[in-house]
Amino acid sequence: MNLIEVMERFPDQESCIEHLERIRWGNKPVCLHCGCVEVKEKKEDGVGRVGRYHCSACKASFKVTCGTVFHGTKIPLQKWFLAISLILNAKKSLSSCQLARDLDLNQKTAWYIQTRIRAEMANKTNPIVLQGIIEADETYIGGKPRKENKKEDRKPAKRGRGTSKTAVIGAVERGGQVVAEVAKGLTGRDIMQFIRRVVNVKESELMTDEYHAYNALSGQLKHHVINHQEQYVDGDKHTNTIEGFWSLLKRAWYGQHHHYSVGYTPLYVAERCYVYNNRNLETIFWKFLNGSMKV
Repeated sequence: MNLIEVMERFPDQESCIEHLERIRWGNKPVCLHCGCVEVKEKKEDGVGRVGRYHCSACKASFKVTCGTVFHGTKIPLQKWFLAISLILNAKKSLSSCQLARDLDLNQKTAWYIQTRIRAEMANKTNPIVLQGIIEADETYIGGKPRKENKKEDRKPAKRGRGTSKTAVIGAVERGGQVVAEVAKGLTGRDIMQFIRRVVNVKESELMTDEYHAYNALSGQLKHHVINHQEQYVDGDKHTNTIEGFWSLLKRAWYGQHHHYSVGYTPLYVAERCYVYNNRNLETIFWKFLNGSMKV
């Protein structure tokens, strides 16, 4: 759903609230504290307060946004909906500065909105179990070391394993979905636990590079190894699909964000997984809204 469609479908706060109420309650509001259906729209000085209800049983007041990604926000819901559309349509993610410019917000507010949306993507995604031809790999996210001032003091930057970059492990089903997360470790045991959790090992075969830690999986399922020191493709044996996903993740880092703090890296990874897994879904905007109202 593009920005024009969002603006036309949700021109004001009332239309946004009406849509969220329809998703969450259908035709009858229900108290979010006690479940009572004896509720009425709250009024103050004879003027209706948009979207706020009062429960006759527990005497509490509430809004449809209570307990959702929009909980407690003072930002117009239309801007939330526009932000969701922008993030979902951005193949290589979106910086908070860019979102702030697009929606006439300050940068901290834009970052707050993005963080809430990414957390929703991470928390409301159903567990995925991959099967078929699975490609697994790991990558490292982070910047290159600053160059020394004098040319003679410069050394080639170390890449990959052994650096201080953040390790991310992932597995993708060819033509299907991807699962990726910040790695707790990259030993054989760590990788085996990850694969057994996200892959149906009885119905799958695995493609990896020559990293020795993947050898722990050889007794679990059919395992093919492509030696990248010699070649990248050998018939159907390759890891190009997962490498393609890593390129999208790193393009978001290089081109938009430039830095991920360790604590928030899982949310950035979750965002890329969510967008990738719904890449062919034209109704991804509606799917996110519907999922966000399930508490």
